[in-house]
Amino acid sequence: MINFFLAKRFLRSKGESSFISFITFISIAGIAIGVAALIIAVSVLNGFEKEITEKTISLSSHIQVLSFKKEGIADYQKLLNDLNDSSKHFGVAMAQPFVQKEAVIKFKERTEGIIIKGVRNEDNVFASQRKIISGTGDLGKSDTAFSSIVIGNKLASKLGIGLDSKVFIIATVGIPSAANTPSVKGFKVVGIYESGLKEYDDVLLYTALNDAQKLFSMGPYVTGIEVFLKDTEKIRTTTQEIRSNIDYPNNNAKNVFQLYKGLFTWVDLQKKPIPIVLGLIIIVAAINIIGFLLMLVLEKTETIGILKSLGAKNTDVTMVFFFQGMLISVAGIILGNVLGYGLCFLQLKYDLVKIPDLYYMSTVPLLIDWSTGIMITVIAVLLSILVTVIPSYMASRLNPITSLRFK
Repeated sequence: MINFFLAKRFLRSKGESSFISFITFISIAGIAIGVAALIIAVSVLNGFEKEITEKTISLSSHIQVLSFKKEGIADYQKLLNDLNDSSKHFGVAMAQPFVQKEAVIKFKERTEGIIIKGVRNEDNVFASQRKIISGTGDLGKSDTAFSSIVIGNKLASKLGIGLDSKVFIIATVGIPSAANTPSVKGFKVVGIYESGLKEYDDVLLYTALNDAQKLFSMGPYVTGIEVFLKDTEKIRTTTQEIRSNIDYPNNNAKNVFQLYKGLFTWVDLQKKPIPIVLGLIIIVAAINIIGFLLMLVLEKTETIGILKSLGAKNTDVTMVFFFQGMLISVAGIILGNVLGYGLCFLQLKYDLVKIPDLYYMSTVPLLIDWSTGIMITVIAVLLSILVTVIPSYMASRLNPITSLRFK
């Protein structure tokens, strides 16, 4: 096609047009940097959201079934059977009861406010991201006087607690008074865990479910039931289904996004404006193509006059400059995709960029979403088509006689 051939010829450097070739390079680089920056930014934001979600779920669950009653859930075994009933199609992978209350830990002369979480030993809560870094996660009896307890790494470091240390947990039920004295129980530290969320490692301690029930004088009651689903994409919809099948309003169901709403709102707040801001880079780069093509039209005005005098139609001239704009855009978009995804894969393989631990992770998290990359590419192409049409149309409207006289 002669139009495409002329478009390529116009873009080549031929001495006097070396400046145009330099502007061509700048235009391609602008599009490439914009596309690459947007791909990397979206991948980082998706990875950050995935990492935060996984770490939060590791300390909680996909869904929690809680009671509106002060004493908690009494017949939790019936509720467990209902949740695991395959005929109700909840898609539950695992459901486990828990007790969770505030208390105070005392070690030697030091005290600290904490949260005690009682779980069943057979549920093996330390199998996923709550990693035991020292000792064991077995919450069976240590000896006749002391029950087992697992504490967070940060709290252990703060209070100087090690394996086999004896600590005392002070718990109150209701308002402390002369008639309602706090209950005190001794525990032996059998394990130290780390979740990656240091704020939680500092306050959350694990013990056996029956020990927690005795400590807080709960009898057969539990605080709630943690539910893990087979398909995490159905967390929100399954929450509604469970709520309608658990004796609501006596009991209620909340998912992880509701329980930690502040945290996930913060993540969403980061996700929304950043792609828009970085997307402006593509817009600016695309608009630069207009300036480049107008300069090219100015340089090739005499050539346009010659083409028209030889019988070229307005559409032919339009297509020549349209192809030029699209060649620059497509080259920039392809280069941007290679650069963006290339840097993402390098980060995934070699962890090149490190971040402080205060962000709950040691390296930059990435989650490559090909559908998002395709969407970025399509938007960049459409934007390029839009900005290329304007100068191409202006070039086709030049008068051939005036063009031949132009110097």
